[in-house]
Amino acid sequence: MNLKTLICFILVSNLPDVDFLIIPLLGSVDMQFHQSYTHNIFFIGLVTLILFSVFKTGRARLSLFLVAVSHLVLDLIIIDPVAPVGFRVFFPLWNRLFNFGFFPNFLRGDLIRIFSWHNLRTVVLEVFFFALPVLYLYGTKTMSLVRKKEFWKIS
Repeated sequence: MNLKTLICFILVSNLPDVDFLIIPLLGSVDMQFHQSYTHNIFFIGLVTLILFSVFKTGRARLSLFLVAVSHLVLDLIIIDPVAPVGFRVFFPLWNRLFNFGFFPNFLRGDLIRIFSWHNLRTVVLEVFFFALPVLYLYGTKTMSLVRKKEFWKIS
């Protein structure tokens, strides 16, 4: 693993939210399109299939796919306060909306809402429930990789 791989994984994990960039280009500020076309297993599969050429091993390719799917899993468990609640995991084959919202959502809007106690609590919970187990399992290996000069080479 190196910095290029890490950057690629971060981009892929956030790729379903590319619709935030597309919505304003369509001249709309209506959030009804968010999670409509990019939050489904087929979009994730297509994107990761295209990016498979970047990674040579099966393990790296599987990791890429799992990182992308993790975005959908997190969106499934986060409380969705914006109608329509949920998203179509199996779009275009099935239009059923899914959401198991029990995890606090992240407030959007002005800076006061973004930097609120609610959002701080949400970030702390996400780190606690998702990052700590990963760090526990892979922390020492990851830190030893990060300390190496090869990790920071992008080429």
